[in-house]
This record gives sequence, structure tokens and C-alpha cells, in this order.
Amino acid sequence: MMRTDDLILSLSQDARPVRRLPPPTRRALGWFALAVPVVAAIALTLGLRADLGLRMAEPAFVIQLIACGLTAFCAAIAGLALTVPGTPKVWALLPIPPMLVWLGGFGRQCFLEWLSPQSGELLNGPHLHCLPDIAVITAIPTVVLLLMLRRGACFEPRLPVMLGGLAAAALAHGGLSLAHPEDSGLLVLIFQFIAVGLLALVVGTKPMGMTRGSE
Repeated sequence: MMRTDDLILSLSQDARPVRRLPPPTRRALGWFALAVPVVAAIALTLGLRADLGLRMAEPAFVIQLIACGLTAFCAAIAGLALTVPGTPKVWALLPIPPMLVWLGGFGRQCFLEWLSPQSGELLNGPHLHCLPDIAVITAIPTVVLLLMLRRGACFEPRLPVMLGGLAAAALAHGGLSLAHPEDSGLLVLIFQFIAVGLLALVVGTKPMGMTRGSE
């Protein structure tokens, strides 16, 4: 039988140094710094909407764009934080305040369109022709953030994955708002949460592993 000292020695000989990951906020900043230019470039490729100058002069439109960015950033922080063992789940509440402002824009627009149906964008149909653009503009931010989440050590990955989907959806809506005259925000949310929801079901029973270290 191998002695305890010999066992420890054999295990330590193959051990590799572990490099700690940066804090969740710094990692979220890295994702944000990558994802924003990508989304902006895709929006430019799709073509900026003709009335963008007029819409940028509207405080409600600018506030919703800012809320999209803050929701994306806060959701990314929360998702990355929850891949650190021992992090309280209360972190999942972090994106709720900006998300309420973002989603409040939908409610405001629905009310205005109900008062004046002839000028409606949101209530005039599901805008299914936007689906290819939504798929393109959400793909890279979603994939990059999911890869970052996988570097964490999480035994219950559903919540971080859903938060990652929220982050990508918010950022995608901000980008599409610059290119599409129709407001496709609700369709972005539906598309993203169906896709991420299916992914969460797949990975939900498989703990996320860490290959380089833990935070």
C-alpha cells in the first residue's frame, strides 16, 4: 500500500500552477469592449435607419439605448459572478433596474401606438423579416459570453446562461434599433430566450468546468 507521503508527492509532481481569472467586472468589461464594436459593425453593415438623426433627438430613444447597454453590462457581470463558487444568487438581481427601464420603453411605445395606431411599429406585427438580422447580431456576443462563462466553475449553470442570453439580447436590441425602423426588441427577446432556454436545458445538468483556474 502506498504511503500518504508518497501519494502526496506523486500528485504534486503532476500539478500545474493555477492562474486566477480576473474579477467578473473586469471580464464583463472585456466582453463589452469586444461585443459593442461587433454589434455596431453589424448594424452599419445592415444600414443605419433613415430617421436615426430624428430618433437620436428623442430622449426616450436615447434612454432606451443607454438602458440596453447597462442591462447588457450588468447581466454579463451577474452571469460571470455566478460562475464563481460561493457567490450569492442575489447577484442575479443586478440587471433588473436597467432592464425595467429598457422594457418600460416597450410599454410606453405600446401605449402610444394604442392611442395612435396608424403610426405604430411595435403592434403592427411580429416583424418576422427581422429574424435573420437578429440571428446574426446576437450570435457573436452570445457565443463569446458563453465561452467566458464556461471558464467559471458553476454547478448550476442555468442561471448564468440565462443571464448571458439577457446580456446578448439587450445589446442586440440596441444595435438593431440603429438599423431597423421597426422596433424588433420584443422579437429579439423571444428569439434569444428560446435559443438560450434550449441551451440551458442542455447544459443545465452539466456543471461548468474550469481549465485555467478559479476566481
